[in-house]
Amino acid sequence: MGIPGLPHADRLGTELGRRLDDDYHWFRDAAPTGMEPIDAVVVGPGGTWALTQGGERGRYARRNGHWYRWNRSTESWVPWDPAPITTARLAGRRLSLFLERAGLPADVAAVLMPPSGMEVEAGPGEQIGLAVESDPQRLSRLVSAEERLTQQQVDRIVAVLDPRQPLPRLAQATRGG
Repeated sequence: MGIPGLPHADRLGTELGRRLDDDYHWFRDAAPTGMEPIDAVVVGPGGTWALTQGGERGRYARRNGHWYRWNRSTESWVPWDPAPITTARLAGRRLSLFLERAGLPADVAAVLMPPSGMEVEAGPGEQIGLAVESDPQRLSRLVSAEERLTQQQVDRIVAVLDPRQPLPRLAQATRGG
């Protein structure tokens, strides 16, 4: 797995690097063209994945279109502002819009990487718009479950996310030009 600028303390990148092959690329704090940084981006044949680390310990649920937090002292569900969920979804959306403007496949899967002890559930028929996964092994299986991008698409996405790499040459518009 191509991991540019990987700091030694990056446990998630290291774990994914052990489990994914060299067709996958890892970007830490990706911020193409001045965009607000995304904690990490994984690009490979399995697609483009925007990973956001965050959240807080506890149980959270989406029911009837609203978010709730389990209050242990009252043993009841209380309304909750899903800031970590919203942050992760928006990171995926920002990257999707960026890729769309670049003329690249814009399907980006958002993933919230919560701390241990955070549980997120959705009621029947509820969609939360992202995956919640804290285990790097399960995340690597999710990322590589199916092929969604060709090698050329992966190369183009990597080229626009990594400013150190030259863009692949495009077909010439005019003869000799």
